[in-house]
Amino acid sequence: MRYFLFDIGNVLVDFDFQELYQIHSEHSGRSISPFSGHDLEMRDAVETGRISDAQWLAYLNETKGLSWSLDDLVGVWSTLFTKNETGYELFKEAQQAVGVSVHVLSNIAKHHRDAIESNWNGFFEGADSLFLSYEIGLRKPSPEIYCHALNELGVSGEDCFFIDDLAENIGPAREAGINAHHFIPENHAAIRDAAREFFSWS
Repeated sequence: MRYFLFDIGNVLVDFDFQELYQIHSEHSGRSISPFSGHDLEMRDAVETGRISDAQWLAYLNETKGLSWSLDDLVGVWSTLFTKNETGYELFKEAQQAVGVSVHVLSNIAKHHRDAIESNWNGFFEGADSLFLSYEIGLRKPSPEIYCHALNELGVSGEDCFFIDDLAENIGPAREAGINAHHFIPENHAAIRDAAREFFSWS
């Protein structure tokens, strides 16, 4: 058995933070403003389950001049997410392959997951497990998250193939012995070929 680990953002679904900042601006009447350093710390907190979606929302409403409900937050992300056809096709193809166990390893908050599943019912069906940062309290590129996944699977890194859109997440995965690949458009064809070779697909 070999193991295929998928990131979510810009692998299974696409999104652009610039569009989120634009929505913040439109709803608040303020100028467009990217997340500050403290904003990113709070985002990391909700994505590791150290604060709840409700606490993150209260922070956003206070600091960004919003008056959103949790349903609004999920709805905004629902509009931002679009399916990455290349990544999702590979996700489903891997599930049909013999001798391949399919898993998700992603930095994500519960409202992100809710938004994805509201757009596409059963989106994660067929995956053998989901390693989601808000549930396990660890976030990429921390080396601990890769060790956690390997320990839970009971396998060594050399038996795993991992794709992620952020270069910063590839190095620590490789240091854990995982066959990790940078999933960006110019690499899509090469990654598909590498996966077929790794898993001995025809």
